[in-house]
Amino acid sequence: MPTALTALLGLFAAALVNRAADCWLSPTPAACGLTRHPRRQTAVLAALPLLFVYLAGRGGDPRGPLPAMLFAAVLVLLAVVDWEQRRLPNVIVLPALVAAVTLSIAPIAAGLAAALAFVVFLGLYALGRRLYGPGALGMGDVKLAALVAAVVGWPAAGWALLLGVLLAGGGAAVWLLSGRAGRGALLPYGAFLALGGIVGLLFGS
Repeated sequence: MPTALTALLGLFAAALVNRAADCWLSPTPAACGLTRHPRRQTAVLAALPLLFVYLAGRGGDPRGPLPAMLFAAVLVLLAVVDWEQRRLPNVIVLPALVAAVTLSIAPIAAGLAAALAFVVFLGLYALGRRLYGPGALGMGDVKLAALVAAVVGWPAAGWALLLGVLLAGGGAAVWLLSGRAGRGALLPYGAFLALGGIVGLLFGS
C-alpha cells in the first residue's frame, strides 16, 4: 500500500476516532460539537497516520497491515474515551475482542492469551477493590486487558500489559502526589493499558 494512501487512511481513521469520542460515545450526545478537545483532536490526527504508516511498512504479517491498523485505531479510541470519560464502552471492547480472536493468525492461542489476561486482571480487580476501593481497577479494564492480549498475541501480551500496569502506576502516583486525585478517585487505567497494547502492536513479534 503506498505511503500516501496509508497516511490518508490514517487521517480518515483519526477523524472517525475524534467523531466517536466527541459524539457517538459521548455521555451527552446532545452536546455533540459543542464541547471541543482541540489538543486531543490534533494529537489523534497526527498520531494515527504515523501509526498506520509504520504498521504498513513493518511487514511480516501474512494478513497484511489492515488488522493491525484497525486495532491500533480501536485502542486509540478506547484510550481517549477512558481518559476523558473514565469508562470503556462494552459496545467497542467486546466486538473488538471477538474480532481480535477471529482475525488472529492463531485464534486458539489468541483466545487463550485473552482468557489468561482476563483471569489475571480479574484477580487484580478484586484485590484492588478490597485494598483501595472502586477507583483502583474496573471491569472495563479487565476486559480491555483481554482485548490487548488477543490483539498483540503471546508472548508480547505479557510485557505489553506489564508496561500498561507500570504506566498506570506511575500516572496514579503523579496524580496522588500532585493532589489532582484523592484516594478512591477514578483514574484512567484503561488509557495506560491501551497505550501498552499500542506499543505491543508496534514492537511485538
